[in-house]
Amino acid sequence: MLCIFTIGAVLALTVTAAAADETVKISSILRATVVESQDVGDVDDHSMSLTRYSGLTRFSDGTTGFCYFVATTDYIKGAGTFLVYNNVTLSDGSVLWLKATGMTTIDGTTSRFQGTVTLLGGKGKYEGAKGDGTLIGARPVPLAVDADLYSELVINIEK
Repeated sequence: MLCIFTIGAVLALTVTAAAADETVKISSILRATVVESQDVGDVDDHSMSLTRYSGLTRFSDGTTGFCYFVATTDYIKGAGTFLVYNNVTLSDGSVLWLKATGMTTIDGTTSRFQGTVTLLGGKGKYEGAKGDGTLIGARPVPLAVDADLYSELVINIEK
């Protein structure tokens, strides 16, 4: 039974990898420029936030660029769901538009992010691109203006 499951998992990964024209890995370091929060009031420490982050991004092939996103969060005691719309503009002028959803968990004083990414489209070398991927990241300080975070995205791009 384990052998059948393992073969199935390998085949699923092979089919997924074959469907992508390109897989990109993107690392970003971003700083919060806007944080607006509101207490929800239904349970202790439940808040909704609207944030804007901007900063630098680097692809695994060395390509660099600028990145910014707006996000909404729904957190209880700092943990909960997020929705992000992200714009990545590369030094050659190409652009990726991304949407990410996921969960934030608390590890001591660090917020850890994990989610899925949908490639909504692009410009330049990413014109007409679609795809999906994963996101992980962390913010070592509480959510506030000037809070830094880092993220790693892996995106399977279909052109």
